Amino acid sequence: MWVAFSGGVDSTVLLHALRTVPGTVAIHINHGLDPSASDWVQHCATVAREFGVQFESRSIRVDSRGNREQAARAARYAVFGELLAADDLLALGHHADDQAETRVWQLLTGREPGGMPTERRLGAGWLVRPLMGVRREQVYDYARRHGLRWIEDPANSDLGLDRNAIRHGVLRRLEERHPGALMRLSAPRRAAVACLRPLPVGEASDRGTEAWLLAAGLPTPSRTIAEIRRQSLAAEDRNPRVLVAPGTWACRYGDAWHIVADPGESTPKPIAVVVGDDVEMPDGILHWQPAAPGLPVGRSLSIGRRRGGERIRPLGRDCTKAVKALFQEAHVPPWRRAEWPLLYDGEALVAVPGLALAAEAVVANGCEPLWSPRRTIRKPLNTLKTP
Repeated sequence: MWVAFSGGVDSTVLLHALRTVPGTVAIHINHGLDPSASDWVQHCATVAREFGVQFESRSIRVDSRGNREQAARAARYAVFGELLAADDLLALGHHADDQAETRVWQLLTGREPGGMPTERRLGAGWLVRPLMGVRREQVYDYARRHGLRWIEDPANSDLGLDRNAIRHGVLRRLEERHPGALMRLSAPRRAAVACLRPLPVGEASDRGTEAWLLAAGLPTPSRTIAEIRRQSLAAEDRNPRVLVAPGTWACRYGDAWHIVADPGESTPKPIAVVVGDDVEMPDGILHWQPAAPGLPVGRSLSIGRRRGGERIRPLGRDCTKAVKALFQEAHVPPWRRAEWPLLYDGEALVAVPGLALAAEAVVANGCEPLWSPRRTIRKPLNTLKTP
């Protein structure tokens, strides 16, 4: 458990809250941008020692040309990405007020205002933000109650920086004009990817693709953006995909791009189900509705997944049909097909939920299975408790 520790109040509170987690390491990045930077390193080392936490620091060089704030962030995250091994976590101290500022900044700069993801891949591990449901005043209250010491970075009052201007100007005026605006802006939302719209091929320009990936909380290297733009020119019947992060792909289906997780290699075991009883599964919900004709209510079946080559004689048709063809007719994207449940009575395939019932398996008054897949791209990481 790495904790990004700048020495400011947010990261100090986070480190204090996580200090008893086994394997916690405070990692301080020395940007060298402030004359007191070396004093900050010493302060952070002292505080980490008082908390009983291992401490490490890294020094980086930031290009003074162009956007220094953006360059410092890029260099910082590059170090974090190199640090993380498989199953490592990097915890950052961003809170609800930071989320509100981010969404306003994204809106004002022409980006999708999805905010910062609560968690995402970084390097070989995961970046997490455990304080996203905590307000700034709660962070300060926690720090005062526990007698914590922290650094006040002079750069936080520099109104020449976009985020400071938003924090001290835009948000303050919005709150005065519309009480409760900051709380609404910082309200927890579904994971950014879960509510991310597909990217139309016609909008896959450099700027459009970058904004789309940022809205999902994904990296935006120029080579990835260029490859998505190039693959947008492929024939419409092709389904290209581009790796955008470890285990995460941009997949084109038809005339739009989607963010999809690598399904992995595991094959789930068959699940018992009774016709009429809803089943909640990791990938979605199998539910039922009355149908005439339909499958017999109370009949015991099993849920399996595709292995390839399955066929069924759909109700109302004279011949068997490949399950693959049913998916194609219904325009089900390829990445949804592997998770789609198939219902079996013994060895016989009797239903592809929402797409077909086997003609030989139905009765006059029964139930029809429907499948509602989840929109998230992967199983959620367990959320850390906030202080």
